[in-house]
Amino acid sequence: IVVYPVEGTDIAALAEEIKARIDGVQTLTGEDFDEQIGSAIAIFNAIILGVALISLIVGGLSVINTMAMSVAERTREIGIKRAIGASRARIIREVLLEAGLIGLIGGVIGLILGAVVVVLANEAGRSSGTILFQLTVGTALFSLGFSTVLGMLAGVVPAWSAAHLDPVDA
Repeated sequence: IVVYPVEGTDIAALAEEIKARIDGVQTLTGEDFDEQIGSAIAIFNAIILGVALISLIVGGLSVINTMAMSVAERTREIGIKRAIGASRARIIREVLLEAGLIGLIGGVIGLILGAVVVVLANEAGRSSGTILFQLTVGTALFSLGFSTVLGMLAGVVPAWSAAHLDPVDA
């Protein structure tokens, strides 16, 4: 039973009074609830954060690997561009743009899969009135921007190495 006291009521005293008047009842104030549930939520959040960090590292390494392979396969193309006058900055921009696009595509795929999980999890908890996750437009836009920036950051090293290829050797 959930009790909503009137404003100004001493909640701890009300909980004790209910406990004293009704046998076999255990009371839990808002602070007690927060204390008990808060520790479980903190553990859950730590696990989620750990999984997210591992995902970021794996995603970043995947983009670095993809871009390094792309640069290795396009060595001739990059060498020809440099030989006909493309600046190092242009080569860096092209590789970073490609890396950012890979990050954006990965972010869109992740957002779609995440949205499916959010809908399924919320539907599972709806019968008990619990909404587990909330996906907002701000969260979605942040995740897309973050994945794009992460892709670009992961492309810095391959872009730098591509820009510093010697045109003659390439």
